[in-house]
Parts: sequence; structure tokens; C-alpha cells
Amino acid sequence: MGKSKIKREPNPRQAQAAARARRLRGAVLSLLAEETPERLNADVLLGVLERLHYDVTARELAAAVAYLGSRGYVEYEELRSRELPGLPRLVRVGITAQGADLVDATCDDPGVDLP
Repeated sequence: MGKSKIKREPNPRQAQAAARARRLRGAVLSLLAEETPERLNADVLLGVLERLHYDVTARELAAAVAYLGSRGYVEYEELRSRELPGLPRLVRVGITAQGADLVDATCDDPGVDLP
């Protein structure tokens, strides 16, 4: 007899955090698309996000960029971080052709909410 998988609904806190992460990923991609073919310095990207009223930390930005990079949407240069053990310190971030396709809505990803 096979085991049945029970799909559990995330609690409201998890759902809110997931939605916030999806919005942040979309905002990062949109900003990078505006600057293509240039890459953005990660500190500049963080500052722009803050000015756009995203309450985001360097750690959250690094996690969003790592997610987008794992999907092939961005490329980035990194250094080891003394401030954020376990996460790289981002240096420059740029969008890929696949990321531009996502921004242009020629493909979609449920893990990214574009503005």
C-alpha cells in the first residue's frame, strides 16, 4: 500500500513570507531589466529597493538573488562575506536573457511576482 501525500496549507505567517519573497524577486528582476545590459552593484540595488519602500535586508537580497540565479534569471559576482556568514556578499548583479523573458511575460515562474 503506497503512502498518500497530504498537502498541508502553509500557516498565514509562512504564506505572507513566501508572498513577500516572490514580490522581492520580481522587483529585483524588474530593476535589473531596466538597467540591462549593465550590471548593478548590489549596494546600489539594495538602496533602490529601499527607496521604493521595500523593507529588505542585505541577507534577504542575497537570498532573492541566489534563488533567481539558481533559475538562470540573473548572473552575479560574489565575495565571501564577513557580515553574513553562510551567504555570499554580492558585488554586481545582471539579468540574463531568460530573466528578461520572465520580465517580458514570455514565460512565467510561480516563485516570482513581477510588479
